[in-house]
Amino acid sequence: MPKKPDTSETAKSGKSAVPSVEKAFDIIELLAGVEDGLTMNEMVESLGRTMGEIYRIVIYLTERGFLTQSAQTGKYAMTLKLFELSHRHDPTERLISHAVPILESIASTTEQSCHLGVLNRDNILVLTSAPSPRPAGYAVRAGALFPIERTSSGHVILAFSPQQERDAYIGRLPKSTQAETAKRLEIIRENGFEDTPSTMISGVRNLCVPVFDIRGIAAAITTGFIAQNDPIATADETLIALKTAAGTLSENLGFRVSESKFLSALTP
Repeated sequence: MPKKPDTSETAKSGKSAVPSVEKAFDIIELLAGVEDGLTMNEMVESLGRTMGEIYRIVIYLTERGFLTQSAQTGKYAMTLKLFELSHRHDPTERLISHAVPILESIASTTEQSCHLGVLNRDNILVLTSAPSPRPAGYAVRAGALFPIERTSSGHVILAFSPQQERDAYIGRLPKSTQAETAKRLEIIRENGFEDTPSTMISGVRNLCVPVFDIRGIAAAITTGFIAQNDPIATADETLIALKTAAGTLSENLGFRVSESKFLSALTP
């Protein structure tokens, strides 16, 4: 018999739970893990609920097209409607649309340029950027592609990626640099950010923080900090602005910052 969905998080919420919504998601999560579907009685047994609790909800989900019932077996199964709904908006376009005003706010409050990077195989792709409002400064253009080993963005994203992905990347490096890279990723993970001199531009200090979505690490925001003679924000203040912005962007992407084991990465 299929495993009952984990409802412990709902139980913690107490009176804030909406019973009908809770039951609907229990049904969806249950059927999502069953290839051939279940009868109404099997759902009752798996969920530990009564027929009266789930009958109307199953019928309603079927009427709305989220479930379908086999005429031969009477079993209910998931349709592709949730999949179709989840793919109506391109995730990259969504990430960019949420990030642009946040990056512009960072540039405005710190007078430093910043950019958003994502992994693209063994490279970092800059999806969007915001220049400093000062008449002269340093900026990275959208669409630029850099090898991971030359970027803070790449190392920050890898630091918060699953262990298997980190190990695979390190394993492709020359043996002489593997231990150093592993240590670098460990430090980033412990600190929640990276603050290091740029490997590409002398005099530029990379301040880089992770961005998460509902799946985990999604991107990184980086400021190529340049010391100004009359700064509006110090490097420490700029890092705080970056972490605040990354927390906001992560929440906008569906990430629960307050419940994350990576809380330090998004807390100023």
